[in-house]
Amino acid sequence: MSDQSYLDKKYFVSPYVYNCPFCNRNNITYDLPQSYRFDWTDKKKCYVYFAQCSSCKNTSMHLSYESFVNGDASYRNLRFKDGIEIDSKIFYSVPTSFFTLDNRIHEIIRELITEAEGCLKMNFLTGASVCMRKAIYELLVLEKAEGDDYESRIKYLKNKYPEADPSYFDILSHIQGMTSDKIHEQSWDKWDSKNLKLIIETLRNVLIDIYVIPAEKKERVLRIEKLREGLVKDQKGKQEPTK
Repeated sequence: MSDQSYLDKKYFVSPYVYNCPFCNRNNITYDLPQSYRFDWTDKKKCYVYFAQCSSCKNTSMHLSYESFVNGDASYRNLRFKDGIEIDSKIFYSVPTSFFTLDNRIHEIIRELITEAEGCLKMNFLTGASVCMRKAIYELLVLEKAEGDDYESRIKYLKNKYPEADPSYFDILSHIQGMTSDKIHEQSWDKWDSKNLKLIIETLRNVLIDIYVIPAEKKERVLRIEKLREGLVKDQKGKQEPTK
């Protein structure tokens, strides 16, 4: 069987199912309850599509310069057309990604990454670059990373979390322009889109390795422990003599 895990990284899998950015369910059905058209410029139209999850009922918004639904865009309960790459037709979405950062990650960092993704979608590379620099800076502050310069502080995190993938920290430590005197929100040098995508994805994985995976592991251990305790309690009840 061919590997289709790439579908989990898409927003819209097909005209009928998508990966919900709210309840984080993959391959869940959705509807397009509303769609509108407005003038982006005096010569260009823009189309707004609202997608509603059939499970959690939350609604996401998507912008495109093309109309690619069955029926007129002013109608309700539409469907995207079959046989097209839906994600490639959309230039901006809210939420900006199918992957919503876990709330176990600090809110400041989540907001900065979300803003960086939004800027990148609109090709605002300076804004995206500033947000990512600030996100990394906030992570180092929150973790009380020690060191005389940026690279040594990233190395501190690498040593602090040995269970995390070390390659992610290696990528972050070699980001061009992240010197000790420029690691703050006043650093305005922009990265190109390829570097930004790499930095965003790398930082996401660092955050997952640091905050999400250990918490999930702890939760699994607690569930097993509760099941074990329940089994031991049942066995003790069976062994106690009846009066």
